[in-house]
This record gives sequence, structure tokens and C-alpha cells, in this order.
Amino acid sequence: MTDSDYAKFVTPTSLEIARVLPAAKERVWQYLVDPELRKLWFCAGDTGSEPGQDFVMDFDHSRISESGPPDDSECGAPIVMEGKIVAIDPPNLLAYEWPSEAGDSTLVTIRLSTREQNTLLHLTHERLVSSDFRRGAAAGWHAHLDLFFDLMNDEAARDFWIHHSQLQSEYDRRIHESV
Repeated sequence: MTDSDYAKFVTPTSLEIARVLPAAKERVWQYLVDPELRKLWFCAGDTGSEPGQDFVMDFDHSRISESGPPDDSECGAPIVMEGKIVAIDPPNLLAYEWPSEAGDSTLVTIRLSTREQNTLLHLTHERLVSSDFRRGAAAGWHAHLDLFFDLMNDEAARDFWIHHSQLQSEYDRRIHESV
């Protein structure tokens, strides 16, 4: 894993992460909006098709992990969250609000662009007000996007919880060193 694979904290309340995926933009888009495909790497749930419609995040990490969650994980049990589509421009842009523990919504923006025969996925997650949420979002997005990368390579996706635990430790180390 290279340094460029890690999420970057671009402001005190936002992060960005990018992946070059070995697939056409249209295929990548389908894995973002089709709940049956999205649940293979992230979460299930209905995806609205225009601004203002619901974006449902039905997380059940047992679908993407053979192992169980760590004892200290807050994301171990299945959970359903509802956000709203903010912007959508198939197959280029998907932006949606994500509920936060503070009650305010955060904002996820995913942009897709073509890079030769590949697709560059650029994700920003903004309005991450707590340090715990920032660390969790960084490790979570990193792990989920690595599973997405595996699927786009037509490989079996790695075990989410094992991979996430390793990444969480690394993000904890990186954040501690930057303080």
C-alpha cells in the first residue's frame, strides 16, 4: 500500500480519498447506485435518482466479512441510516448527505472520471465534526474502497473487518504522529 492510498485530511472537518479502478465508468457507477452491487463492497439500500430523494445506507458488515467486528467497534451490528441525494449526474457525480452522531448531516461527494481504460474515483467526506468520526470515516472509506477495487479486478473481496482493523490502527498512528 502506498501513501497515496490513504485518506487525506484536507481541512479540519473533511477528508478525501481516491482510487483508480480498472473498469469503465459506467460499470463503476452501477456499483455505486445499484443496491445489490453496492452491498458487495459497502452497503445495501435504495438510491434515489434525483436531488432530494432518499439515499438509504443499510449496513450489515457480515455480508462483506467472514470475521466478526472488533469488540470496540460501534459498527458491528446492522444499522440503517437515511440520507438525501444532494446532486446526481450519472455516471459522473453522486453527492449525498450522511447522518452524523451530532445530529447534523455530513456530505459525501463521489466524482468519477475516465483515465485511459480505467476510472478515477475521487471521494470527499465533509462536515466531520468529531475526531472519532474523522478517524472512523477514513479507515472505513479506505477499507470499503479497497473491497471495491478487488471487485473491479474480478477478485474476491478481502475480509472487511480484518482489513478495517489494520487500517484503523494505521490511521490512529498517523493521526497521533500529526498532532
